[in-house]
Amino acid sequence: MEASRSSAEIAVAFIEAFARHDMAAMSGYVAEDIVFESPRGTIEGAAAVLEAVGQFSQLVAAVKIIAVLGEGTEAMIMYDMVTGSFGTLRAADHLVIRDGKIVTDRLVFDTFELRKPA
Repeated sequence: MEASRSSAEIAVAFIEAFARHDMAAMSGYVAEDIVFESPRGTIEGAAAVLEAVGQFSQLVAAVKIIAVLGEGTEAMIMYDMVTGSFGTLRAADHLVIRDGKIVTDRLVFDTFELRKPA
């Protein structure tokens, strides 16, 4: 992706690609050495991150972006993920961007619905 895009624009484009289950678009936003941290653990490397995020995205029916903040090489995006299995999960990603690519993605969301017994 273009290095000239702002960190907030990259955050929005990445989450919109996630919502569409568009792995090709998502791959254009992640650096080869990306580190992804979530309540489920830490994953390193573009291939592993895209695989894990792609699998989870299959559970997501829709995404509604609530707010985006960006300055310099960092962005924070808050959104609701609508899922069939877990209802609506509110999430926030803190992204660090280098040369137009995400090098760090720290995802936070309430895991209560995921931990409920089936």
